[in-house]
This record gives sequence, C-alpha cells and structure tokens, in this order.
Amino acid sequence: MLKLGKNRHITMSTFTITKMPNIESTSFGSIVVDGKVYSYDIIILPNGEIKRRPLPKGTHVVCLEELEEIIKEKPKVIVIGTGQFGIAKVEEKVKEKAKAEGIKLIVERTPKAIISFNEIREKKAGLFHLTC
Repeated sequence: MLKLGKNRHITMSTFTITKMPNIESTSFGSIVVDGKVYSYDIIILPNGEIKRRPLPKGTHVVCLEELEEIIKEKPKVIVIGTGQFGIAKVEEKVKEKAKAEGIKLIVERTPKAIISFNEIREKKAGLFHLTC
C-alpha cells in the first residue's frame, strides 16, 4: 500500500500521480471532503489542494478572476457547483476563457457537481458554492 504525504503526490521516474480529494457530501452551507467539513465555498486545484474560494464579486457570481489560479494549472475539466439550488451564475468571460484554453466546463447545482467531480478521471479542478 502506498501512503501519500502532505503534498498528495506520488512521483515515479516517468510520471506523477496526484490523489484528488473525494467529496463525500454537501448540504446547505457545508461540504465534506476527505472527512473534513468546510463551512465556506471552496476551490479544489488540479494538484488536490483545497482553498477557500476568493469572492471578488460575492458568492452568487463566479468570475474569471477567481478561476485564474485554476486555469494556470491547465486542467482538462473544471467543475463548478452553483449552490444547493443553483442560484450562483457563471460569467460569460469564464465560459469564453475555458473554451479558448480547451478546458471543458461543467456547471451544475452543487449536489450534482460533487458527483461529477468524483467521477472525472482527467486532470480536474472544482469550485463549489455551498448555499443557495
């Protein structure tokens, strides 16, 4: 059995395997990732790091500025959870930038988005809004 250190990476001579976090559940105002409960919106970077979501335009707008760090790491897929009821909106600039970079963008209500995120096997990242 292999154990991963804090950096969540296993490096072999020709490739690196990154263990992505497993999103276990979500409910209004919370998300459980690898047994840890987060009570704020999160982003999951392609390297598996979990961060508090930056909110340059508030919680109900997903803008390009808050996805810049994700896009720099060139994931194949970005999953955006728009909240328990799908209230958050994704700016058109985000969709345009993803298309220009060849990144597949999946935008779903957060309960469905966490399922999609867990199923994707390509290099991925996620942004998850936890309330409305």
